[in-house]
Amino acid sequence: DDLATTTTTTTTAAAATETTHTDDAAAAKGLSRQIAIKAGWLSFGTSFADEDVPTDFAPDDPEGEQIASLKESLGSDVFGALAGMTGLDQRPSSLSKDGAKEAQHVRVRGFKIDATTVSNEQFKKFVRDTKFETEAEKFRWSFVLEPLASAETIKQADGPNGLGRVGSSPWWLGVWGATWRKPEGPDSTVRGRANHPAVHISWNDATAYCAWAGRRLPTEREWELAARGGLEDEPFPWGADDHDLHARLNQWEGAYPEENLRKDGYVGTAPVDAYAPNGLGIYNMLGNVWEWCDGGTPDARPLRGGSYVDTVDGSHNHALRVSTRMDQSADSGGPNTGFRCAADLDDDASSSSRARQKKKKTSRAGATQSSTAEL
Repeated sequence: DDLATTTTTTTTAAAATETTHTDDAAAAKGLSRQIAIKAGWLSFGTSFADEDVPTDFAPDDPEGEQIASLKESLGSDVFGALAGMTGLDQRPSSLSKDGAKEAQHVRVRGFKIDATTVSNEQFKKFVRDTKFETEAEKFRWSFVLEPLASAETIKQADGPNGLGRVGSSPWWLGVWGATWRKPEGPDSTVRGRANHPAVHISWNDATAYCAWAGRRLPTEREWELAARGGLEDEPFPWGADDHDLHARLNQWEGAYPEENLRKDGYVGTAPVDAYAPNGLGIYNMLGNVWEWCDGGTPDARPLRGGSYVDTVDGSHNHALRVSTRMDQSADSGGPNTGFRCAADLDDDASSSSRARQKKKKTSRAGATQSSTAEL
């Protein structure tokens, strides 16, 4: 079983060892198993321009009229979430539609990262234990993609008391009651999707879960090193091959947003362990859901990996690459935002060292007591 077996995979860029929970508290919380990744170098970011991807990924709006209109209709406090989900966010320093900046050759210290994103079942345990309320629950609404919404939810959104649609992206609905528990609105449920990623999660929500778990969010460099799966300077976790993509990741297939061919098996989210893992044993770091990372500022926290509304060829929204990224405000969240946890690699070693030191002190104290008694 997992507790009795340890596997090691050596790669060109990093070495990974699969680890599992060894303490009762972590097991009781149902945390994801983690992959330990040794220190290594990587090309962080996009080292090449995607010539096959259109470069006019941002709207032709030099005066910012579309942006101003959206802010006026929705308010600046929710614009960040909308911009990211609809592909309207501005990426002036990007080389391509993956949103990444020019590559740097960097070294990353050893760390551990969850093999999968946090699932609905795992997030439910956190909420039950802490009575935590997510940002979407506090706001009482979030965005829902129309093809995933029920006829009743669409009717309510379009009704006199509904939140309506985004003018320039009418497939995004403002839906009262859309939260991680009810991803597509009040008449939806996560029942039957326990192993799907928890969504409508903000950066603040993710960091609260990590603190409860005794873990943290990965940095962008850690995330990208893990996503590359041990490969160096390749666009995808499996290399450069762009064939049979339906068997590799969850992306949008078909004319967005009217049609999704479902060749990959899903229209919305897929299970956290769907498709084959990368060379380090890590699942779904491309597509499915955007993943929050540590860093940035309260107004611009990093998200990595893209989601099910994005495409590898960049024809719709972001181009899916291991370098794909964007920034959003810390309180933003949507039906395609989730996260996974990380931890320092030396945590276990430090704990063991402290335990050994404590044992030595206890032994010395016992020996002193014995000597005193003999006297």
